[in-house]
Amino acid sequence: MILKNALVMDENFGLKELDIRIENEKIAEIGTGLAGDETLDFSGKYILPGFVDTHIHGANGIRIEDAVGDHNKMTVFEASQGVTSIAIAADTAEFSDILDQIERATVLSQKCRGAKIVAIHAEGPFLSQSKKGARDSRYILKPDSEKLDKMIEAGKGMLKLITIAPDNEGSIEFIRYAKSKGLVVSMGHTDSDYETATAAIDAGATQLTHTFNAMRPINHREPGILGAVFENDDVKCEVICDYIHLHPAIIKMIYKIKGADKINMISDSGTAAGLDISEFEVNGVKRYIKDGVVRLADGTIAGSARTLLDGVKNLVSSGIPLEDVSKMASLNPAKTLGIDDETGSIAVGKLADLVVLDKDLNVCETFINGKSEYKR
Repeated sequence: MILKNALVMDENFGLKELDIRIENEKIAEIGTGLAGDETLDFSGKYILPGFVDTHIHGANGIRIEDAVGDHNKMTVFEASQGVTSIAIAADTAEFSDILDQIERATVLSQKCRGAKIVAIHAEGPFLSQSKKGARDSRYILKPDSEKLDKMIEAGKGMLKLITIAPDNEGSIEFIRYAKSKGLVVSMGHTDSDYETATAAIDAGATQLTHTFNAMRPINHREPGILGAVFENDDVKCEVICDYIHLHPAIIKMIYKIKGADKINMISDSGTAAGLDISEFEVNGVKRYIKDGVVRLADGTIAGSARTLLDGVKNLVSSGIPLEDVSKMASLNPAKTLGIDDETGSIAVGKLADLVVLDKDLNVCETFINGKSEYKR
C-alpha cells in the first residue's frame, strides 16, 4: 500500500511532500513518485507519526479501573483521535486494586483493537498526602520496595513509568531502587522543595508529572520542584494541553524554557473524554463536568475530558509550529517509553503508526501497524 501526495512529517520533523510505502506493518520506503497496485491519495493532507499518550486513565465511558465493560471503547476511540500507542495510567486505590489494574492492562494489551496499549504508568500510590489531588488519602502509601516489586511482577514487563513524590521519607533511596528496576521515574503529586527535587533528580528522576498541577508552586525565594526541573536540561515535563489545567501562557513558558525536545504532551483523560455527560463516578465518588472541566464536589480538578488531539490543535492555534507539536505528541513520549526504535517518527523500518490530518487538524484516517484502524 502506498500513501501518496501528502505533506509528511519526516524523521527530522520537517514537512515535505512525500509518498510512503507500507509493507508487512512497517514503513518500507519513503520518497516521491512511488508506484504500486494499492494507492491512497492524500493530497492536501498531513501525515504525522501517530500520537503516543503516556498518561491516560480512560476515555469514552471506560477506565482501566473498570473490571467489567468493553475497554475497546477506549482504545478504538483513541484511534479516532490519532493516538496509536498509549500507556495506561493505573490510579491510586486499594493496593490489591492497583495490582488488578496493572494485570488488567497487561491482558488488554493483547486483546484491544485500536490504539495499542504498550505500557503502564503507575500514578502512585507513593504520593504526597498534601498534594494528592483527586486521590483518596486512604490509599496513598509511603515508599515500599516490596510493594513496588509486586507491581513490577504484575506488569510482566509493561510497567515502564511511575510517578513518585520525592518529599516522602525514604523517597530518594526509593527512586534509586525504582530506577535500578528499569523504571522511568516521574516526580509528581508532591510538595517537594528545591533541594528535595534536586536530590530526586540526582537519584534518577527524569520527568515531572503533569507540570504545575498537584505540586508546590514556584516562588522567587523558594523555587521548589518547578525551579529544579526548569534549570535542568535533562528532565522532561509532562504537559496537559487542554487549556484548563494550564493557561496557554504557562504552556508557552514551559515550551520556551524546556524546548520541544523535553516536553511530553499528555491527555490525563478519563471516563468523560469523548462523551457529552455532566457527571460520572470513579470508585463510588461523583465527578462533575462543566465547561469541559472535570471536578470533585469540592472543586478539585480531577483529570481531563479532552484528548491529545485537542491539545495538538490548541498548541498549533497558539503559534507553536506543527513540527514541534508533532515531536512533543509522538517522538518524545515514545522515547520515554523506550519504543522510539519502532514508533514515534516516520522512518523506513519503523512501524506504520500514522495519523492523516486535514488542514484544520481533524483526523481523516489512523494507521496502526500499517492497518487502517479509523477512517472518517
